[in-house]
Amino acid sequence: MDITISKAEYSFSIHATEDFDKNLEALANLIPEELIQETELVVEELVGGYDNPIEYVTITFSKQKLVNKILDHLISQMSAEQKSQLYGEFEERFNQNKKSFHLRIDKQGIYNNELILSSATNVIKIEIRLRSYVKDVNFKQFLVDRGLLFKD
Repeated sequence: MDITISKAEYSFSIHATEDFDKNLEALANLIPEELIQETELVVEELVGGYDNPIEYVTITFSKQKLVNKILDHLISQMSAEQKSQLYGEFEERFNQNKKSFHLRIDKQGIYNNELILSSATNVIKIEIRLRSYVKDVNFKQFLVDRGLLFKD
């Protein structure tokens, strides 16, 4: 195959008014249970407005086997309507320079184990990095074939 998925990265911020553990429980709804033990968090301490502390959490999966399991799990949680929405928004969500596709999942929804695509700020950002060793490949069609995007 000309295209592979090289990395999946989750990132989100936890504000001083939010519970750190509750955010991690919500995140666990987006990661296959068997991979939770292999999840390595990187937490960066930031300062927000009014000097409020913010923790910025990043989780990166780069082993091919893990990345495929992550993507399969994410795809299994999405409806055909959401996949169709992503198909229509491909150009806005795909960074051609980085070869990455971005999703934003509503944190409040995922607390309730409900995957909701969002453009708000209180989200878990998911970046899916793709790699190709040949020119002129169709990344959109690859994601359709992979099941993340759905063309009506």
